[in-house]
Amino acid sequence: MTRTTQAVAATLTELSAMDAAMLIRHLGASPAGLTTLERNARLARHGRNEVAGRSPHWTARLLRGLRSPFVGLLLGLDLVLALTANYAGAVTVGVMVLVSVLLRITQEYRSDRAAKRLRDLVATTAVVAKRGTGSPRRFTEPAAAALGAVTAEVPVEELVPGDVVHLKAGDLVPADCRLLTANNLVVEQATLSGESLPVRKTVTTDRIAGNVLDSPVFCFLGSTVVGGSATAVVVGTGRCTYLGAIASRLTDHDRDTDAGMRSVSWTLIRFTLVLAPIVLLVSGLTHGDWTEAALLAVSVAVGLTPEMLPVIVAANLAKGASDLARQQVIVKRLRAVHEFGQLDVLCVDKTGTLTDDRIVLADHTDNRTLELAYVNAALQTGLRNPFDRAVIDAVEPDHRLILEAGWRLVDELPFDHERRRMSVVVRDTEGRHLLVTKGAVEHDEAANGTRVLGVWCKEVDARHIYQLADEDGADLVGHLFFQDPPKESAAQAVKQLRELGIEIVVVTGDNERVAGKVCRDIGIPDATVHARATPARKAEIVRELREAGHTVGFLGDGVNDAAALREADLAISVGGALPVARDTAEVILLRKDLTVLAGGVLAGRRTFANTMKYVKLTASSNFGNVLSVLAAAVLLPFLPMLPVQLLVQNLMYDIAQLAIPWDGVDREQVSSPRKWAGGDLARFMLLVGPLSSVFDLALFAAMGHFDPATFQTGWFVEGLLSQLLIVHVIRTQRLRSRASLPVLAATAVVAAIGLALPFTGLFGLVALPTGYFPWLAAVLVGYCALVQAVKSRYVRKFATWL
Repeated sequence: MTRTTQAVAATLTELSAMDAAMLIRHLGASPAGLTTLERNARLARHGRNEVAGRSPHWTARLLRGLRSPFVGLLLGLDLVLALTANYAGAVTVGVMVLVSVLLRITQEYRSDRAAKRLRDLVATTAVVAKRGTGSPRRFTEPAAAALGAVTAEVPVEELVPGDVVHLKAGDLVPADCRLLTANNLVVEQATLSGESLPVRKTVTTDRIAGNVLDSPVFCFLGSTVVGGSATAVVVGTGRCTYLGAIASRLTDHDRDTDAGMRSVSWTLIRFTLVLAPIVLLVSGLTHGDWTEAALLAVSVAVGLTPEMLPVIVAANLAKGASDLARQQVIVKRLRAVHEFGQLDVLCVDKTGTLTDDRIVLADHTDNRTLELAYVNAALQTGLRNPFDRAVIDAVEPDHRLILEAGWRLVDELPFDHERRRMSVVVRDTEGRHLLVTKGAVEHDEAANGTRVLGVWCKEVDARHIYQLADEDGADLVGHLFFQDPPKESAAQAVKQLRELGIEIVVVTGDNERVAGKVCRDIGIPDATVHARATPARKAEIVRELREAGHTVGFLGDGVNDAAALREADLAISVGGALPVARDTAEVILLRKDLTVLAGGVLAGRRTFANTMKYVKLTASSNFGNVLSVLAAAVLLPFLPMLPVQLLVQNLMYDIAQLAIPWDGVDREQVSSPRKWAGGDLARFMLLVGPLSSVFDLALFAAMGHFDPATFQTGWFVEGLLSQLLIVHVIRTQRLRSRASLPVLAATAVVAAIGLALPFTGLFGLVALPTGYFPWLAAVLVGYCALVQAVKSRYVRKFATWL
């Protein structure tokens, strides 16, 4: 439990021991309500009764998009290019940064708008007692005064501590309230506590022992009245409520959510910071032209840096978000698509996720038991609970008519928390009076997670008034067995997620037996079930899993899930969730079904795999080019390639890679969780990158008699074509795997342009002699064959490729 929630719990514990009169005095209020002046003064002091977060301003989104170290490197290179008068390069790199940042901002803005449209319709006003300016406070009989007070509707946002509110069935509790009066009050607070059944609330002065949510004297913001009525005094509003305490924690916690991407970025930055100065020194000392050497070093830095990485990543993520949208998944923050791909532990609640969130009658002793239970459930005048509805649904419609025609309600003994049962007195067509009771009972089946109710019956004399003592001596007729059945898709979805290498952990506020029964039915072992979990415990479980090295997703829809959602690597909620959960989530499911998540995981892994293709392809190729530049700077009396040619070559290659997000992905690349790894990228660059330099040196030897312009053109064409061709070898760890049509078309078009450029005379390029092309073909074929051989050994040794 956080410091804020501890403070709220301590305050409520203190207030729970006060009687109504003392509490009213403590709050400086009146059981007849507050005056308008008093409410305005308190509103100014306590603030509005709001806890939901607001969407970040566009400037905050912009700064978040620019915070990447890789974007910082590109902006630094952009500045150097501008200072060296390479305006074309400066504009190119600047546009790349701008496009990547705008793609991220646009997607997040559109997703936030979509999330806002999903907000539930909620009550906007509350019925409060209102006291005139000249009315006395009348502390003597708080409950009676509250009942007789003049009432008015007040906007929920304007409620303040000391307001006396009136609650009835169907109302949303507008703030944290202490009961003054209660008449058979039943409240649904699953969104706070996770308890799947409504809880009884009563007026008491017992000090809270244990979880504050278990107190019967408080109603909490975020819960719903499902039966009875009450008057209550507001003791906390906004962020001073239990819900608000959880929500406030969400804005205080800011961890690095892109640590994996940052590790890869820093790997690339380190290579750039080491190799660019080396090129500067070698070229400057060899040729003596330090200005030209500086331009070449800058060009090498740009060439070594996959400057299209932010654009490729953003395009990949936008493509992944679009794929997920077709599966009824809204991605609020683009990075969540990558988190889907890295996910290896998924924490879920039981109710509504693994189950249908409805109680059904699974079995009953005999037909008479069911018929009497139906009479009890159907003829009562109170609000029907989930068990009553399950009994009614279990009886055929025709038989319902027969039973209701045969019995008439005479009286009823309502449910109370102490005896845990309710009775009806009914009269049959012959005038006999029968008392039928339904209530809790101890039974062996309860140990297996089945909820069991007993049905009792006895004939009673006709009279005007019946009492609780009339239930004594009733005969036990039989038992009713209830379950919250698993969703039909739950077992298959769990199987799919496990086949994808994802462990399912159930974290629920429900009891151990019920949760364990459901999980066993769908194939989740008891070791991964955490029952009776408080909001703080849920967050602690997620934190422990993350500290153990897992990438953790959490699916939640209530206030009790908000802290855990914030702790998770991937926060997932649903369209029907409370605003505090939806605002915290990065992904919103329009359909609460684990099969949707399985599809999301596959989409995320495809996106991650295609991103890694570009990173490893480009980084290794560029690293090989830099090594070749270093060798040429030592061996040749002239620059092996002009700085502008190096930039154009790199830009053309990067443009071709824009098709990567639409490439197909091998099954091996999505069969298990994938994570960013700077060390793995460095190893790949060091082993695969130098392979191109071997063939570059061979081509240098073949072009030794060329003049500088022809030599530079020859290496420009060979470097571009080798990079484009090797895409089709490196993009898969299989021997044969054809690229998608967009990738084939992009590489073919850029290759054609590269072959045509020498005939245009642009960028210092010249036409190549016929004798060059056989050497070009031999180098390309040899390069591809060597990379294929190295790939086979690499996969055997490291059990991975991309």
